[in-house]
Amino acid sequence: MMCPKSMLLFILISPLAADGQISIPATVQDTLNKSLSGRTARELKEIRITSKKQLIEKQIDRTVFTIENTIAGTGSDALEVLGKIPGLRADDHSVSLAGKGSLSVMINDRLINLSAEDLSNYLKSISSDNISKVEVITSPPAKYDAQGNNGLINIILKKQKDEGLQGSITGSYSKASYFAVTGSGDISYRNRKFSVSSGFSIRDGSVYPQESSSIFYPKQTWDILNRFRNFRKITSGQLAIDYQLSKKLLIGALYNGSHTDFHSDEEVRSRIYNPAGNQDSLLLSQANAKISSGFSSAGLFFKQKIDTSGTQLLINADWFGNRNDSQRQFDNHTYINGNQLREGSFAQYLSSSAQLVDVYTLKADMDIPFQFYQLSFGSKLSFIRNASDIAFYQKFNDQYMIDQAQSNIFNYTENTQALYLNLNRKYNKWSLQTGLRGEYTQTRGISIISSQTTVNRYLRLFPTAFLHYRPDLFHTLSFSYSKRINRPPYRYLNPFRWYSNQYVYAEGNPFLKPSYNNNFELSHLYRNLITTTLSYSHTNNGYSNVNFTDTLSNQQVSKPVNFMTGNNYQLSNSLSVTQISWLQSNNEIDISYNRSASTIRGTAPGLARLSYYLSTSNQFYFVKDKTFSGELTFWYQFKNIDALQVREAQYNLNAGAKMLVLKKHVMLTASITDLLKSNIYRYSTVVNGIEQRYDNYYDTRQLRLSLRYTFGNEKLRQQNRQPGNTDETKRN
Repeated sequence: MMCPKSMLLFILISPLAADGQISIPATVQDTLNKSLSGRTARELKEIRITSKKQLIEKQIDRTVFTIENTIAGTGSDALEVLGKIPGLRADDHSVSLAGKGSLSVMINDRLINLSAEDLSNYLKSISSDNISKVEVITSPPAKYDAQGNNGLINIILKKQKDEGLQGSITGSYSKASYFAVTGSGDISYRNRKFSVSSGFSIRDGSVYPQESSSIFYPKQTWDILNRFRNFRKITSGQLAIDYQLSKKLLIGALYNGSHTDFHSDEEVRSRIYNPAGNQDSLLLSQANAKISSGFSSAGLFFKQKIDTSGTQLLINADWFGNRNDSQRQFDNHTYINGNQLREGSFAQYLSSSAQLVDVYTLKADMDIPFQFYQLSFGSKLSFIRNASDIAFYQKFNDQYMIDQAQSNIFNYTENTQALYLNLNRKYNKWSLQTGLRGEYTQTRGISIISSQTTVNRYLRLFPTAFLHYRPDLFHTLSFSYSKRINRPPYRYLNPFRWYSNQYVYAEGNPFLKPSYNNNFELSHLYRNLITTTLSYSHTNNGYSNVNFTDTLSNQQVSKPVNFMTGNNYQLSNSLSVTQISWLQSNNEIDISYNRSASTIRGTAPGLARLSYYLSTSNQFYFVKDKTFSGELTFWYQFKNIDALQVREAQYNLNAGAKMLVLKKHVMLTASITDLLKSNIYRYSTVVNGIEQRYDNYYDTRQLRLSLRYTFGNEKLRQQNRQPGNTDETKRN
């Protein structure tokens, strides 16, 4: 029999269950009862067991990262927060899982249906101070939309818990090659039945990315260097209202909006060398781009509790609208031997695009708990409209003349009807969850100029299964399976051409089709400290951008196409250290094997490679009350493959410090990202027998100083409602 002290120690060192409660074995409970049976109320009034929120928590279908108490959660934005989470990679081009691929992003269970660039702008508009936690869901259950082959990222925002007024004001200054400033504020009020919250942020600054490439034609080598200075001003605002109409009925409304003004100054230098290595000519292109983009989303929700057992109905109606107006002016000069202007080579061009996307969704979810299992089912309707007007002009006699062959009006519609059923059962040490989702999709793409119409209709079933076994307090075994779909982003369907010079451009593909994934995962968790995961995923009909080259015209065309079958095997090991009072540390080692096969003529029939990924994230507390802390994160991605690309190794080091003063109402932070200026994207590929090499750096080394002031009530809770358009708001 345990002595009381040993028994209490056993309780305190035991890991928390998924719901945050401690599971105490029957033998320990008996020992506790016997030990306390002779105590009087005067001797012992209560036993209180407390624990701090863990930095990382592994649940049956997701991994949860607590953000609100970290340096990463202060003075930055949501995009940078994602980039600091172990195993995640986040930049202006994608949010991806190390060793696998891109992930869809949700905010409070609402999928963000934007292009990669617009998504990054949106995430930059969300202050990290408003983020409570981030959920990495590699195998989403059936209630979530099937969109996204590699899973989902769910960003949970904070919400006020106590009655009264609460708010914060944050300002930050950052310096990469150039500076940027950010200001944001939020305020919320809550009483017994009513709550309202709003926020506003503005970010203004510029960065200086560089992209370079080498194309090895049989008789020439092209070295292209593209230098940008990108100016971006982002303003955004949010408003949410909840009202407890009765004890069982909650209604609410929300609005989010953001506007981005972007312009860039570019210089593209293309040096052409002969087989002897001597420079034959130089192509110089000066360009400037202007983009005005913005989105608005509005939603209503209705949550009705049917009875006291937990039966409830949730209905969401949402609208999402996005507009993007862009134009790019550029000119071309050709110089012989690098310094003599070729006669008649000067030309001026203008490309423009206007895109408007509207998404309407209606979603209903029903949860019914029974004695031995819990049943969930629901339906969803979504209606998507995407209109694109693209045009290309060349300047003659100081006047731009349209090129009809390179202009188009493209309209796209996509309607989806979905039903799902999910069953959850717990029995002793076992938990089982299984579900089935069906989605029927109809798409129509119409090219007005070419009178070309593309129609698709398809019904797909997406099963999911989870098995959870916990033999004791220290070990947890989990298995999951899910089938997913990856519908093309709207921008991939837009045939708009974006020219770097008269030889190089990128365009969309209106005939692109979805890809499909089957994902399997087996994991073991020991004491909420050590997680080992073995996973396998198979991709069918995969698509990606391919840079097609022509040896006769020297044209380079980047275009998304369906071409790939892929297999990914991965072994992941993570260690979380939380027992040391002055340290929180999360460490990960991944071993992955990727194999891809291509159906495109002129490409390698297949690529395969074993790769490794290492990461460590550490937070140090320098004083006992934790008002002064530091942070150090590092990751290293070894050489790997992605579709037809062989990617070179890259790594990243971040450091930061945080101080709380004036009774913790004022927070001061300082951080440096990409301290070693090593987060550089280097990759190569071969198309039509022509080798291509790329070397891109996106100005990620950055110093940031920030100050945050909070007032009012300080206790927060996570949002627990799930707005309805959780399928559409990432694809654009």
